[in-house]
Amino acid sequence: MLLTNNNRSKAYLQNLINNNFIPSKIIVLNNNHATLVEHTENDKLISKHTKQIFIRKLADLNISFDEKEHILKTIQIHNIKFVEINNSDVNSKEVVDEVANIKDKYIVYSGPSSSILKKEILSKNKKFIHVHPGWLPKFRGSTTIYYSMLSKCKIGCSVIFLEEGIDKGPVLYKQEYEILEKGIDFDYLLDPLVRVKTLIEFFKTKEIKPMKQNDDQDETTFYIIHPVLKHLSIINYNNE
Repeated sequence: MLLTNNNRSKAYLQNLINNNFIPSKIIVLNNNHATLVEHTENDKLISKHTKQIFIRKLADLNISFDEKEHILKTIQIHNIKFVEINNSDVNSKEVVDEVANIKDKYIVYSGPSSSILKKEILSKNKKFIHVHPGWLPKFRGSTTIYYSMLSKCKIGCSVIFLEEGIDKGPVLYKQEYEILEKGIDFDYLLDPLVRVKTLIEFFKTKEIKPMKQNDDQDETTFYIIHPVLKHLSIINYNNE
């Protein structure tokens, strides 16, 4: 696995362990600044009451995570082999060299938000497994969870192999979700939990059958959503 100390990585690791999918080794990017910003925003945006409601609701899907537990603490509790890299750039030489040294062919990827893997790291004969919060190829790009809610009032997730290009790698698994709990935070709770739920369901299939995306289908690359559209998406979600 390749992780950083954000909510998505915490949700991934804790739930994979809970479902007996134990990684053989983890590369942890030390992203202290981003972590500090994330926790600051969490405290501002998400009330304790909202967190409890959301986690209880998703317990029906057998999914939850402790956002207060640092990624390194989880790793150490379960005695998982890891290396910590004091660099938040996933394409740095330190990270590329460490990836090249991993024996496993498949690496679950949960790096810093908005990071795009470049040619050098993708050329190390590894397959990076990524969960994109959008139904591919229809919803590519950034903040697609909001665009999906505006368009379909559903949330789609796609497990893919990362390749050059935005969300254009072959699809391994896809799953769609209906409206869950109302009044929840999309970015810090809904997004990581539906992603890891999809990842676990993919692992349970015990199959890796990459399917090339059909670019002849209706597809759009989305960019960071405008605050007004984001607000409308949340209203749309809560009014369903």
